Amino acid sequence: MWVREDLRLSGASDADYQAARTASHNTRSALTAPLTTLAILAPDLAGVAQGAAGATYALRNTENRELLDCYREAAIEAADDLVRAAA
Repeated sequence: MWVREDLRLSGASDADYQAARTASHNTRSALTAPLTTLAILAPDLAGVAQGAAGATYALRNTENRELLDCYREAAIEAADDLVRAAA
């Protein structure tokens, strides 16, 4: 998602943006089944996992590169929180 938004903010070609958009949609689709499985098998982790996914989705349509980088760091930290919670 970060790559896609970085391309959008930097004024990259539409073809490059669309390719990154397709990749981010594939990634988002790939998250749905594991999040559902986690919610069923480890419900105590569901909230932390949703928080990590939500932090990643927050990267969409960011207004500028500074905010994009800030949201990226928040997404990384949220993913780390999930790993710590699962350990």
